[in-house]
Amino acid sequence: MWRDERGSALVVVLLCAVLFLALGGALVAVASTESTISATFRESAVALAGAEAAIVRATADLAAAPDVNAVLGGATTPTFVDGPDGPRVLPDGTVLDLMTATNLERCGDTVCTGVQLDAVTADRPWGANNPRWQRCVSGWVRDLSLRPADAPNVYVIAWVGDDPLETDADPHVDDPNPDAPGHDTVLIRAAAYAAYGVRRRLEVVARREDGAVRLTSWREIR
Repeated sequence: MWRDERGSALVVVLLCAVLFLALGGALVAVASTESTISATFRESAVALAGAEAAIVRATADLAAAPDVNAVLGGATTPTFVDGPDGPRVLPDGTVLDLMTATNLERCGDTVCTGVQLDAVTADRPWGANNPRWQRCVSGWVRDLSLRPADAPNVYVIAWVGDDPLETDADPHVDDPNPDAPGHDTVLIRAAAYAAYGVRRRLEVVARREDGAVRLTSWREIR
């Protein structure tokens, strides 16, 4: 007995078409994910380089200042800032307010009170000696580069703060005692913002010695 199998063949064809469409969609998704991962990895590397560049620039300003107090107290004019506090549009299109960013470094909140600044926390365990971060660098890496056209699209900020190992309870002034821990020493913290929401943050300990600056430690802040 002959049977008409044309309907069955149509079902098989449709199932195969659905299968191939699913496989094609999966391949497209994998390719897109791999591309995003690769781009994020690249942006992470350039952001790290940008943060290092910001620290180098801040270090040069520290070396050129008359003393550490001039930097901590804001008496010197930074040589690389892109204007007063306010909003900046980052490479990924989001907006960052520089004052908000500074407060987040100072006390972990968008607005800092005296109590918050002096609070003992896991990130700031020094109480009254917690650094009062002052913005000393801000702008685009391309404006730091000798070849702007080849520079990555990265925005950087750097802050300087008194060494919290001092025990004078005055983070705006360097301890004048040359034997005191933290004398002629500051912290420099930098953040770099790249595409895909990538951010890298570094912190160094910088010590002035005979008109030069020596970096005594380096760490990445996660």
